[in-house]
Amino acid sequence: MDDADDQITELLEVARDLLGTGDDPRALAEANLAVSRALALRVDDPRAWLVKCQVLSAQGDDAAALAAAEMALRRAPRAAEAHYWRAAVLGDLGHFREGLRAIDRAFTHLGTDDSWLLEDLYYEKATMLEALGEREAARATYEAGLERCPASTLLRAALEPLSAPRRAAQLKLLRGGLA
Repeated sequence: MDDADDQITELLEVARDLLGTGDDPRALAEANLAVSRALALRVDDPRAWLVKCQVLSAQGDDAAALAAAEMALRRAPRAAEAHYWRAAVLGDLGHFREGLRAIDRAFTHLGTDDSWLLEDLYYEKATMLEALGEREAARATYEAGLERCPASTLLRAALEPLSAPRRAAQLKLLRGGLA
């Protein structure tokens, strides 16, 4: 590792820490500045582009976040995390079908060190399926996620409303109005 790698790692750590503080606009601006400095040191670093994507997404700039995810993918086309972030931003933009394809690519590229990403992949996929009205496919996705991530309270909580039997809509008769 050279000096630039050390500086990039340090700047990305600062940016991630600032991201973790919440939606404070000043903290997000500082995170953006830190990741921009990292990219100035090495513009082809996919890690930096992924953090840039996260910062921009937190700032509500989904179009720029998608562009940053695309930059990460150009530099690391087999990185499951890059496909995941592209999918997440596509979901935020309402492009669910394209987002689902990106999630499937993330699953394809999962490596042995990517198990931390599984819960998020299943959750994002299921929420996109729900948004498309594909309730049964979403339920099956949550269940598949729980098979691989049995301790996930996120997946269990999201599955619960889909497991409840659907109640038929009740029509109410309004009286009056016509004489």
